[in-house]
Amino acid sequence: MAKGKKSATLIVLFLSLAIVLIVYAANWILQTASTQMRRDIEQNLKTAATQQVALLTVWYGAISNQIKSFVDVDMLRLFASEVDSAKVDAARLRSFGKAKQEELVGKEDNSLAEFSARIPGLLQLLSEFVKKNNFFSGRVLNLEFEPYLLMEDQEKVTEEQKSFLRKAQETRKPVVMPIRKHGRELVVDIVFPIFAPQYIDQKGDRVVALFVGTCSVQKAISAVDNIDAEGFFTSAVLEYQHGKLELIDPLFPDVSRELGNGWETQGEGLGLAVRQEPSRLEKPIAAYTLALPVNDLPWFVLEGVRTTVAEASFLRFRKNIYIGAGLLIALTVILIAALWWWIVGRRERALADQMRKLYIIANEQKQILDGVNTALSAGIILNDLSGRIYYVNQKYADMARMAPERMTGMQYTQLPYELARSLVTHTIAIHEKPELTNFTEILSIADSARHYLTACSPCVDEKNCLMGMVSVYSDITELIEAQNKAQRMVRQTVAVLVRAIEAIDPYLCGQSDSTGTLAISLVRFLKQDDAEAVATLRIAASLSQIGMIQLPRSLLLKTGTLSPEERLEMQKHVEYARQALKGVDFGLPVLEAITQMYERIDGSGYPKHLKGDEICFNARVLAVANTFCALMRPRSYRTAHNTESALEIFEMKPYKYDPKVTQALRDYLLTEDGKVFLQKLMESGQDKPEPESEKKTEAAASA
Repeated sequence: MAKGKKSATLIVLFLSLAIVLIVYAANWILQTASTQMRRDIEQNLKTAATQQVALLTVWYGAISNQIKSFVDVDMLRLFASEVDSAKVDAARLRSFGKAKQEELVGKEDNSLAEFSARIPGLLQLLSEFVKKNNFFSGRVLNLEFEPYLLMEDQEKVTEEQKSFLRKAQETRKPVVMPIRKHGRELVVDIVFPIFAPQYIDQKGDRVVALFVGTCSVQKAISAVDNIDAEGFFTSAVLEYQHGKLELIDPLFPDVSRELGNGWETQGEGLGLAVRQEPSRLEKPIAAYTLALPVNDLPWFVLEGVRTTVAEASFLRFRKNIYIGAGLLIALTVILIAALWWWIVGRRERALADQMRKLYIIANEQKQILDGVNTALSAGIILNDLSGRIYYVNQKYADMARMAPERMTGMQYTQLPYELARSLVTHTIAIHEKPELTNFTEILSIADSARHYLTACSPCVDEKNCLMGMVSVYSDITELIEAQNKAQRMVRQTVAVLVRAIEAIDPYLCGQSDSTGTLAISLVRFLKQDDAEAVATLRIAASLSQIGMIQLPRSLLLKTGTLSPEERLEMQKHVEYARQALKGVDFGLPVLEAITQMYERIDGSGYPKHLKGDEICFNARVLAVANTFCALMRPRSYRTAHNTESALEIFEMKPYKYDPKVTQALRDYLLTEDGKVFLQKLMESGQDKPEPESEKKTEAAASA
């Protein structure tokens, strides 16, 4: 009796330990899956936010360059410096701008005569700047925040605006005011300090006036915003002012969407967390959100995904884990109960009774395993080499729209056509090569096209002879759709960046598209047109000129020969491109191709003077394509080359370009497709302005 109690105690302890281990393992798996889920969500949201930040950065960079080029005009800086030194009344200067010049003769003080004579010209300069850059307005204010150069009467400077003007004056840096409504448009006021010329102020950092430009942000914010059918913002722009965040809705600018608890930031962004995000409906929506700051702007790009959407797969996985843990606990209880029963009655049971018990246990195990297979989200089927089905789980039966018990013993010909074709294909492949093989396929299930990743394993007997196979069908439709969505976002972002690039210089219009088309044709001609190379060349060609945005416009459109200093400044566009794109994960060697396409085989290129095979293949193809398209179109400093003279430049020794790619270019232009491309390229260059001077060198053409 004492021995029986001891055995019972040990069994109870063992059972308790097994249950604790199963529960602990289930919780550990769920915690790991939850951590991975949050990591995946954060990575996806950061990738999307980074792309949108790059879009806004490019937009603001273009706006800033436009304003900077205006406030750096020497005539304006000298005038502002003299007005500041003379402490001229702003109202008097405004009156000069409203009156005709002949009405002022003999009326103004001699001390103000020189100011009145220059005001019409400055107003004309201001008017041309506003119209040319599609600004709503522009004005120049003195250090008392009183406007004295403006196109028309505008609203007075508010106390809130004075704080931003004061900040620009003290920091000597541009300041962006809060977004506001102007008619039907959302606009933003950007303050730029105007400095005294260096021949007046030796340091060149004395602020003598302030320029306030008002431009539209409607299109820029609308390009970032993404709202689903229920009014939830999956992507939006947040504005940070006075210690608070507010969501900017361009469709309903009058509705305040101020963010409360959980949305605190000090300008460094918002980490991933579950927050109550406002929507266009009255009720906030719980969502995983994060926000990244936009350089030089009091803005953040918000990316979010509903918790119900983000956690859907995890909840299904958790349910399966709970079911599996329950089944394991039940199996453990059954096994230990059977063990206990065997220990207690081993002396009384006959051999037949022991066999019967073992049969019962085996049958129960089979039922439990069948239950586990039924709970799995993947479809499982076991068949022999003739196509006869021996086992299917509930998921596969659902795919075939049949009962599992009915399918046992069936031939593959009795399955729906799509499943029968798939089974035959897999069986043939396993018969030819009996090893674990994966297939990716699209099957029409329940009148819907679904993507499946199918793992097929051979089944062998004790003599290692192939008997059949087990196929596991995993539905990856949601993953494929998510990948396609991310690719569409990349293509849309690239298209917006290309339009921003080509807006800088009329001679760049169409250059990226022509370069990409020719580069892809060349790699196909060289029979190296794998999918990765084609995608890399297309994106790299589209973004190859992005660094030009940060170059001075006067340098881009200069008609004469560049000085050594100007050439070094021009070559900085490669570094600007690298800085703009280094945070974007294209999943392809795009950045490498862009930063090396201006290198040359003989080491005469830039920025690192790489030689030969140190330059990647994609960059060598882009170098030939970009240079040829540039040579065949006019520039501000030369006319277009003809085909033969352009090809001769490539054949100059020592070679600057890959001879294989150069020869492929010459051969391609002799084909029908090459002739069609060349005709389109020459026609696209006919609408460019005529150059004022010529400089027919290969280096200038490729620049």
